[in-house]
Amino acid sequence: MSAKDEILRCARDIYLENGLSGLSLRAVARCAGVTAPAIYRHYDDKEDLLWAVCEQGHELFARYLGRGLRGGDPRARLIETGLGYLDFALEHRAYYVIMFVAPPSHFGLDRLAERSADENGATFQMLVDRVRECMDAGVIAPGDATAAAVIIWGHVHGLVTLEQRLPTDPDARRVAAPDPVATEAKFRELYRRSLDALIDGLGPR
Repeated sequence: MSAKDEILRCARDIYLENGLSGLSLRAVARCAGVTAPAIYRHYDDKEDLLWAVCEQGHELFARYLGRGLRGGDPRARLIETGLGYLDFALEHRAYYVIMFVAPPSHFGLDRLAERSADENGATFQMLVDRVRECMDAGVIAPGDATAAAVIIWGHVHGLVTLEQRLPTDPDARRVAAPDPVATEAKFRELYRRSLDALIDGLGPR
């Protein structure tokens, strides 16, 4: 891992643990094993550093959503896009929390919130494109593709948020969680079935 990547990792983890008030360039420097002036060679200030963390997350997220293009038909491509969303959330929980769980107001940085909204719009368009493709193919009833994409996004985001509130310890999770989500494998199965059911529900009458 390069020094720059280590700086970004530390900034991400410190923000998640301590919030914006606990994120300082000195704290990041200590974590990364570099001097504070070394960070200033890459980033102008704390906002610039935190944006770099978000930008890295958005780039990774776009690659996961891009897996949808592997599908052999419109429905398969939409399903694969939804599964890419799930994989990103489970495999990169820290980025997911920063990008989709923490309200922009928690950043306390207007410029950062605006830049993040632009990136969210770009990746959301990938879902809208898959939905519109399904409408053209008759998989989803014709209508407002953006509205249908919001419905799908709200559905998968809700499921992922519920999953992330479950215990991370597998044994504790088996005890505390309902059986359909008692393990990650069961949750993935439920997620896939619910995605199929949702797309069926959006289909032509």
